[in-house]
Amino acid sequence: MAENIVMPKLGMTMKEGTVEEWHKSVGDTVEAGETVATISSEKLSQDVESPGAGELLEIKVDAGDSIEVKGIMGVIGEAGESTVEAGSAEDEGEAETPETAGKDEPAETPAEAPQTQNADKRPAGSAQADVRIFISPLARRMAAEHDLPIEQIEGTGGNGRITRLDINRVLAGGLDKAAAAGETAEAAGTTPQAADVGEGLNPMRKTIARNMRASLDNTAQLTLHRKAEIDQLIDFQKKLRTEAEQSSIDVKLSLTVLIAKATVLALQDYKKMNSRYENGELTEYDAVHLGIATALDEGLVVPVVKHAEQKSIGALAEEIRDLSAQARHGEASQETLSGSTFSISNMGGSGVEYFTPILNTAESGILGVGAFQKELAMVNDEVTEITKIPFSLTFDHQILDGAAAGEFLTILVRYIENPYLLVL
Repeated sequence: MAENIVMPKLGMTMKEGTVEEWHKSVGDTVEAGETVATISSEKLSQDVESPGAGELLEIKVDAGDSIEVKGIMGVIGEAGESTVEAGSAEDEGEAETPETAGKDEPAETPAEAPQTQNADKRPAGSAQADVRIFISPLARRMAAEHDLPIEQIEGTGGNGRITRLDINRVLAGGLDKAAAAGETAEAAGTTPQAADVGEGLNPMRKTIARNMRASLDNTAQLTLHRKAEIDQLIDFQKKLRTEAEQSSIDVKLSLTVLIAKATVLALQDYKKMNSRYENGELTEYDAVHLGIATALDEGLVVPVVKHAEQKSIGALAEEIRDLSAQARHGEASQETLSGSTFSISNMGGSGVEYFTPILNTAESGILGVGAFQKELAMVNDEVTEITKIPFSLTFDHQILDGAAAGEFLTILVRYIENPYLLVL
């Protein structure tokens, strides 16, 4: 009996995956457990093994295309055997069957036409009024809640069915198709170009493009800049390193770690910045889940230090080192790459002084760290060279005003310029 090759779930938050490469062609013999394809999620990649022995009868998702988790990528079976497509898992975690399909809502197909589960007719007057629209019950409810015209949504599920993933994609990036005659894209609440965000890019860059576009579309972003003297922090770092070496403690105490610790303390002092605004609800957090932007050859990922407020400087250093290494080697899990309440992006190593970091979706703030600057200043009536570090704080002006963001920066600078506060 033919067996389906399905898109695996690489992490709790994974919703869809991309087929990067097929290692077998239709008609090739395949052994059970043999690698047949390589797939990727937003940040991870993995080989997919054959569920059984036989012949690769059909490839349903071409290399470069995406499909929802548990969707059917291909079919393995005996030579000459007809392929039978099993239903992919529904959004709720179960396969939709004729007995359960449409239970949540009455079918909308005309009585005189043969009934098709989860299919709707396009609106009367549409140029394609006789073409059926396949849509899952959950996706139909979501479309109704957000007043989305389903005839302008491209389904990516089996048989072109519209799924929850498609609704979420449209909510973030706009409708897939232009409005029918007599309507305008503006009336539909989007532009036709919105669905093209990230098209033609590799999966990681496509995800970054869509996330950044959604971030800018849904927030009022403003960036404040401020410098802090860092000479005392540098001296403090040297002393900590000496103490660690003398105590045979293997830990890399970089300035990034100390800035991260100062940021965590500032977020605890000013919790309005440690917040997320999503689904019409603003939530301030006691726990600090700190995102650390990490550059890769293909793009950028943000591994998250969970409960950073509970960690000492040494523990924070070890976790940042381990998470960054996992991210660079493509070994970070989806859980590791999600759930941040505030993020840091350090471009000092590139010589950049000030920049305007873009908020990670739903977060209220992100801190940009720039390259050191040498300046001359009068200290005790003498001209002295001092070192300063520039900070760029981007925040959501919907949530916070400039004065509030400035207050957070003031608290952060106090910890930077008085580093012993980091251990008190």
